[in-house]
Amino acid sequence: MTTLVLGRRRTSRWGVIAVLAAVLTGLAVYSYLSWLRSQVPVAGRLVPIVVAATDIEPGIRVTDGMLEMVEHPSRYLPQEPLTAVDEAVGRLTTHPILAGEPVTGRKIGRNAGASGAVPEGMRAYGLNPQSLDGMALVPRSGDRVDVLATLAGEDGRAKTVTILTSVQVASSGGSTNDAGAGSSLVSSGRDRAVTLLVMPDQAEALAQAEAAGKITLVLVPTGLGE
Repeated sequence: MTTLVLGRRRTSRWGVIAVLAAVLTGLAVYSYLSWLRSQVPVAGRLVPIVVAATDIEPGIRVTDGMLEMVEHPSRYLPQEPLTAVDEAVGRLTTHPILAGEPVTGRKIGRNAGASGAVPEGMRAYGLNPQSLDGMALVPRSGDRVDVLATLAGEDGRAKTVTILTSVQVASSGGSTNDAGAGSSLVSSGRDRAVTLLVMPDQAEALAQAEAAGKITLVLVPTGLGE
């Protein structure tokens, strides 16, 4: 009988210990989860925004198939987000937009016209096709080029100087919708027209250099000057 009572007391004692251990474990887990919750910032409610369904290069007229709608945390919205596909369709991109990246008012033109692709404070300057003489490839929208001017020196010798560095190509081949096709072999006539995005004073320098001599474009390596 004594042995039975002692056995029950031991069992009861271990039961109490097990219950206390379970309670302590629960408290520890609850405390840890509470700490984790405090580390997660409040993202806010989800709101629909427009994102690029594929990579879109500068100078491209946006179509419905290039876009999609996603839910995005309101706390982390970019500046000037678009909330409907119709707000972007038909407008020209002024900056590259990667697939999955939000399409914002800062990366597309203000209207559907060609002037909408010109960023605020800049000018689109069309160069003489002869500026591509000697180039094996035609620069495309979004490429960057240095602009060289070859002028007659005081001693009668030609002198070449770099007048602009790493300026962006707005369009090539007479259209702003060429970027998806990639660089192509130089051809003749209007297909060789190149338009640059420059500041107003740079446009004046280009006009003066074209009137006084010859302009030549030199492709800049990807990423340089951006």
